[in-house]
Parts: sequence; C-alpha cells; structure tokens
Amino acid sequence: MAEELGQGEWLKSQLVGLAKRRGADLFGVADLTPAKPYIEETFGEELLHFPRAVVMALFYPVGIVNQLAEGPTHTYLYYYKVLNTRLDDMALETAVLLEHQGYDAFPIPASQRVTEDKLAGIFSHRLAASLAGLGWIGRSCALISPQVGPRLRLVTVLTDAPLPPDRPMEVRCGTCQACVEACPAKAIHGALFKGEDPLDARLNAGKCDEYLSKVRVAFGKRVCGRCLAVCPWGKKRRHGAEQAFDGQEIGGSSAFNQ
Repeated sequence: MAEELGQGEWLKSQLVGLAKRRGADLFGVADLTPAKPYIEETFGEELLHFPRAVVMALFYPVGIVNQLAEGPTHTYLYYYKVLNTRLDDMALETAVLLEHQGYDAFPIPASQRVTEDKLAGIFSHRLAASLAGLGWIGRSCALISPQVGPRLRLVTVLTDAPLPPDRPMEVRCGTCQACVEACPAKAIHGALFKGEDPLDARLNAGKCDEYLSKVRVAFGKRVCGRCLAVCPWGKKRRHGAEQAFDGQEIGGSSAFNQ
C-alpha cells in the first residue's frame, strides 16, 4: 500500500511537470468515487471503472470573454477553437504518459457534443474540475475559478492510476445573481449547486439550446456566453493575482506545490 502511494505521488509530480511544460494554467486530480451514482445515471457504465480524473485548464484572455456581454464575437469563437486544440494535445500526452506507466487512461475531448438531443459530451469536465479543486460550479453551471471566474476551458483524462486527489472548493457565489439576470434565454434558475440535484434544478437546457439556435441563424454560429462575461470572479485581472504554478496553494490543491 505504501509503495503504491509513493508511486502515485511520483506519478502525479510527473503529470504536473508535463502540464507546466505544455502551459496549463490549472491542474488537479479528482476522486470520482463519490460521484459514481451520478456518473452511471448520466453517462452510463462504460467509464464508471475509472476512480480518478486528471483535469487541466487554460485561461482565456479576460477581455475576449468580457466582450460577450454585448453579444457573440468571432474573436471568442477563434480562441475557443485554439484553446480546445491545445487542451486536447495536453490530454493525449497525459494519457500516453499514464499508459506508459502501465495504467489505463481515457482522454475526454475538450469540446464534443455527442448527440443533437443531448446537450452534453461523453463526460463532464466541470464535474471533474470541481472535484479536483480547480473551482466550483456556479449558478450558471459553469466552472468558476478564483483566478478568472468562468473564463477558461477544461480537459479531462480519466485513469485508474493511484493518484492522490486534491480537495474540492466550497461554492463562493454568495448572493450574486449576475449570471441569472444576464441570461437572454432566462434559462438559469439561480439555484446554488448541489451534487444530488439534477441539472434541470439549475438550468433549463432546452431554453438555452433554443436561444443558441436563434443565434446561429442571426450570427452564423451557436454562441452566447453572457453568463461568462458578467461573472464578477476574475472579471478584471489584478496585478500579482494568484497563479496556478507559482508555488502557492490554490483551492486546497497540493499539485501546485510539487
């Protein structure tokens, strides 16, 4: 057991090093076992045997996202694609490293909608990121980090490697209703996140999808993001704000100190 724990710590340090070299802004490891019932109900049994998730994030330039408060922009869409490509490359390298060490690994694409009738991918990056201590799930259902709020993109690698998990954060939205008030589809109900609640307790996904379809007709692409732009967390980057790999402990994650 001690030898396995030591191997897990060493392997986690290797993954942190890889994430640093590839320019990740955040890194964390999630313990997925408490979420097994939700994972099985939402995503099926295929990925249920993975007890850990490695999660990495890249930050948007804040101003790019803040422009969305006035409506969709092609600049946001351009960098959406750029960040997703970089994240997918990180996830692939991470999975290869884990497999070279003899463990199973399954990289989840950074952005992939599996069907037209289901507004989701094959696994939830936000779920994994919240369990990994990268931030918390806000009223908008976005992952909110203390550094940039929801102005980031995520990628996840599921694994059976014995990686020491990081600590989740408490929800810090308080009484803020900015995303609720900004939603043009009136799809955000305003409820704080609770793991046991279904998605529709917080978000009317049908209304959101219907609005995005209208945007596609007018703008040419499905994009909104007003809930991201108005979030006060990280809306203005401060000089000297805490960073992921500066040796400080962020969100209870030990990964940044290795």
